[in-house]
Amino acid sequence: KIMWVLSYMQSGMAQQFRDAFLVYMQSPEFQTEFIMVAPGTDMIEILYRNIYQAFGDPNKQATAILELMTMKQGTKSAEEHVQCFKQAYSCTGYQEVAGIHELKRSLNTPLLDKCMAVLELPTTLDKWYELIIRLDQQWRQAVAEKKVFATSTSGTPKQNPQTHQTTRPPPPPVGNTNYGRNPNAMDVDRNQSQCRCFNCGQVGHFAHNCPQPHRQQTRLVNAWNSGTNADREELRRMMDASTVGDAPERNSTHQAQTSTSLVQSFQPCQ
Repeated sequence: KIMWVLSYMQSGMAQQFRDAFLVYMQSPEFQTEFIMVAPGTDMIEILYRNIYQAFGDPNKQATAILELMTMKQGTKSAEEHVQCFKQAYSCTGYQEVAGIHELKRSLNTPLLDKCMAVLELPTTLDKWYELIIRLDQQWRQAVAEKKVFATSTSGTPKQNPQTHQTTRPPPPPVGNTNYGRNPNAMDVDRNQSQCRCFNCGQVGHFAHNCPQPHRQQTRLVNAWNSGTNADREELRRMMDASTVGDAPERNSTHQAQTSTSLVQSFQPCQ
């Protein structure tokens, strides 16, 4: 049995104790202590006493008091903390009132606040153990449910707000050069493309080809007197254009005659 117990001492201080005890087994003191013992005495019990003497705490109470005074719950659950507290408290020799004080001091602040909010506080350590464990379980359950609810809420797709889109006009058709053009400009172009005689007012010929040349003077005077400055400029331009295509001698003679007639006719209107 002794060798079986020593076989588990394989490192650290335990290995040093094993090596020293193997040497001790060769000494006469070992024979006296272990071999020549009173009948009914188990040698393994003698070995245990030697082990406790080598590794045991010579002042268990002082060690337990120090452990209890420095104990904190930290990240441990209430069940784990209560078990550690019970083990240390059993060796301190403290009365129950002192034990309750040390238990409250060792709790985390949120858990202690919940305990102090109870209307009737327990008066025994056992009741305090039950209260601490119950409130801690409720708090941990609330935290777990909060995480589950937050996960389910974040998984719900959010509805995007409706965006108001501005209606754009359709693009102009390809190849249509008149898209968006002023319709009045088309009328002007159409009038310019049609030759009109300012002598008789008919379409299809100019004044120099007019079959009714005797009406020229009357038409020009009426157009000049009733028109605006822009109309008069257009009248001059059209009269000049009507002379295009004539022979140079005829063109010059026609322009001179027309200018002389216009000056003589327009003088009363000025």
